[in-house]
Amino acid sequence: MYIFKLTVKNQTEKIAISDIPALRQAFAIASFLIVVGVAFAINGSPFFLILPLIVSIGLLFTALAGWCPPASLLEKMPWNNKKN
Repeated sequence: MYIFKLTVKNQTEKIAISDIPALRQAFAIASFLIVVGVAFAINGSPFFLILPLIVSIGLLFTALAGWCPPASLLEKMPWNNKKN
């Protein structure tokens, strides 16, 4: 399953989810959750600021501990299991 095409100097390459490392996938999901939480807090209830707070604490833990639990889970997902 390809998520997008990358074109540089007339060369096109299809990029699949499995081509992106699990840690980068985890950071992308965390960024998305932070943006969604802030958007919901602006347009709805300030209670939604809890979501970015929890995600930020997780990112701080990852930076200090050097281990990312969501990345470990993402590595085990079916789309990340390359069958060679």
